[in-house]
Amino acid sequence: MKMRIFLLTSVYPSQHATRGTTPVVRYFAQEWVLAGHEVHVFHTESAFPKAFYVLGRPFKRILDSKLGHLVPTQAPKEYDETVDGVRVTHVSLKKVKPHGRFPNKQIQRIFNIISTYIEKEGLPDCFVGHWDNPQLELLHLLKTKYHRPTCLVYHSNLFSQLYDCYGADTDSLVKDVDLVGFRNITARAAYVEQFGEPTHAFVAASGVSRPFIEAGQITEKTFKDISRFVYVGSLINRKYPTAVVSALFQSYQQSPFDITYIGDGDDKKLVQQRFDELGCKGNLTFTGLIPREEVIHYLKQSDVFVMISKGEIFGLVYLEAMALGCITIAARHQGIDGIIEDGVNGFLCEAGNVNELASIISRIRNMSSDDLNIMSKKAKETARMYSDVNVAENYIHELSKIVL
Repeated sequence: MKMRIFLLTSVYPSQHATRGTTPVVRYFAQEWVLAGHEVHVFHTESAFPKAFYVLGRPFKRILDSKLGHLVPTQAPKEYDETVDGVRVTHVSLKKVKPHGRFPNKQIQRIFNIISTYIEKEGLPDCFVGHWDNPQLELLHLLKTKYHRPTCLVYHSNLFSQLYDCYGADTDSLVKDVDLVGFRNITARAAYVEQFGEPTHAFVAASGVSRPFIEAGQITEKTFKDISRFVYVGSLINRKYPTAVVSALFQSYQQSPFDITYIGDGDDKKLVQQRFDELGCKGNLTFTGLIPREEVIHYLKQSDVFVMISKGEIFGLVYLEAMALGCITIAARHQGIDGIIEDGVNGFLCEAGNVNELASIISRIRNMSSDDLNIMSKKAKETARMYSDVNVAENYIHELSKIVL
C-alpha cells in the first residue's frame, strides 16, 4: 500500500538551518520516497525577534554548551524545495520566547498554509508530526477538519512539561493522536506513567545509513592491544566529553592511549586542559565537524566508541559505531536501552560517571580477542537490524494500522 503522507516537523535540515541540525526526519522521508510513497514535509520553524539573534551570536558556543542544544543565529526563511524526491515547505511561526505555546494567530496561519496545499494536492492518507510543539496542536486541527488519522513522534521523555505549554488542553490534545511514537523505550515508559497506555504506539528508532552498513560488512577488526578510542558528538556539558579523558587516564595511568573527538563545542578547551593536567600519554585529536561519511574512516581505525551523555533521546551515532564493529560504550537510560544489551553487544554506563566508565574500559582491556570479536560481530548484527530501510519500513507498517 503506497501512502501520501503530510509530515510536520520542527527540526529539518535547510539552507538556513543551524549547522549540525539533526537530519533524523529527513532520513525517514527519503526512505519513504524511495519505497514509492509520496511525502510532503512542512518544516515549522520558530522565528524570534531580531534582538534574539543579534544578542545570541557572540555567545553561541557558550549557549550551545550550557543549554545542550543548538541556538539559532538567524531568522528562518520561508520557501519550497524538493530534495531527493521529498517536497519540503519551510514555514516560520513567530513567538517572543523560545519555549511555550505559539500564539493562536500563528497556529491558524500555518494551518491555512497546509490547507492550501491540500486543496492543490489532495488529501493525504495521514498526518505525521515530529516534536510536540506546535505539531500536537496542528495535528488536532487537521484531524478535526479533514478526518484523517494522525501520528506524533515525541522527541523527549519529559511529558509533564507538556502541561507548561498546553495547560488545560494537554490531555485532550494528547489523547486525540491515533498513533504515538517514541524514540526509545524509556520515553514510552515515561509516557505511560503520565498519560496511561496509548491505544497504538511504537518506537520510532533512527536507522543506520547504507554507507555505514556496507563499510561494516567489509571491515574486520583485530582486537589485540586496546588503545584506540573515538567520541562522536558535540563537545558540550551534557555529553561529558572531559569524563572520557578522566576515565581513560584512570584505566591506563602511564600507558599510552589515543582518543579522537569528532565534533565541536565549547568544552573542547576543557578536554585539552584535562588531558594536559593529568599528564596523559598518547594522542589527543580533534577533527572538528566533518561530513558523516568521513566519520566512517575514524570508526574503522578505532577499537572503542565511547560517549556517556545525558539527555539523549536516541543516539544514532551509537548504532553507526556498532555497524563498524566498534566496542561501544553508551549511557544507561539515555536512549539506547533495549538496543545495546550490556556486556553482549556493547556496554552501558551511568551518564557522566567517570569511575564506572573507567571500570568498563578496564574490563574491555582484559577481555580476550575472541570475546571482543564476538561482541563486535553482535554489534554489527544489531546495527543491520536497525538499518535505515528496516526502520522506515517498520514506521510505514505502524502507520498502515491507522490508515483505513
